[in-house]
Amino acid sequence: MWGEVDAAVQDRSEGDLARSVQRAEGPVTIDLTEVTFMDSGGLRLLYLSVLGGGEPPVLVGVPDRIRDLLEISGVISQFTLVD
Repeated sequence: MWGEVDAAVQDRSEGDLARSVQRAEGPVTIDLTEVTFMDSGGLRLLYLSVLGGGEPPVLVGVPDRIRDLLEISGVISQFTLVD
């Protein structure tokens, strides 16, 4: 992911992400290094990767502001975070 990940991005990307998660044979890895903004739409996209089941999704390069969003939302424990 990169740039601003908001409800508009969610609308365009949700189906593709859901299909990718279903086809994954291991944990899904999402690089957030280049994300400059994320709202609840972006959070929903991340959470969709959790709903695919299996191992927790891996979030790479999570900016502090997105880490805060995950903590405030109470879903941070659903992910594996790596720097």
